[in-house]
Amino acid sequence: MITITGPTAGGNATLYPTSTGKHATSNINWGTGDTIANLTLTPTDTSGSITLYNNSTDTTNLVIDSSGYYT
Repeated sequence: MITITGPTAGGNATLYPTSTGKHATSNINWGTGDTIANLTLTPTDTSGSITLYNNSTDTTNLVIDSSGYYT
């Protein structure tokens, strides 16, 4: 799950396995002042890593909850 809170500008974020490169679509979109959450299934790469890309022109708080993995 990814949660956005306190953004000072609109934007979007993308989670993806680090070794694969950024996907063309976002996992969550927000506007100024929003607090929203979105459930996303993001696989890890072979080293267990993910990357979070924040596409916003200003600051925001991003909270990531990991509840497990599958193979």
